[in-house]
Amino acid sequence: MDDMLRRKDRQLSAQAANELLAQGKICHLALAAHDEPYLVTMNYGYRDTTLYFHCAGAGKKLELLRQNSRVCFTVIADTMLVASDKPCDFTMKYRSVVGYGTARLVEGHEEKSRALDIIMAQYTPEAFEFPQAGMAATTVFVVDIESMTAKSNY
Repeated sequence: MDDMLRRKDRQLSAQAANELLAQGKICHLALAAHDEPYLVTMNYGYRDTTLYFHCAGAGKKLELLRQNSRVCFTVIADTMLVASDKPCDFTMKYRSVVGYGTARLVEGHEEKSRALDIIMAQYTPEAFEFPQAGMAATTVFVVDIESMTAKSNY
């Protein structure tokens, strides 16, 4: 984990960051090309310091990843608004992970099937078989995590 946090009192351990990624449901993935940021919200899977994603075979996200494979991501969990009588005393309880990594496309039927299994395992314990036609129409990419920080306001 990097020492990028200003509020060290809220920093979570590497183990807590891994647990949050393993339990999360939504990932916000930030991409860049030239001087324009692009943020996309995605379902994902997580295992062994790698995030797994799937998408259509064409579109802005893939265009940007091909131009620049560097990404930033965040996963936020356990959000709860804490209201107050004073507007400046409102706060939000949460746990979050922010990280950086490099994206790469997954090639080959076996590796793609394994990646899709990891994505599905994020949401259900059921096992699935992926039809050949669906696999052919699906692009899978991974983000190899290079650094991350996690924090909590609980």
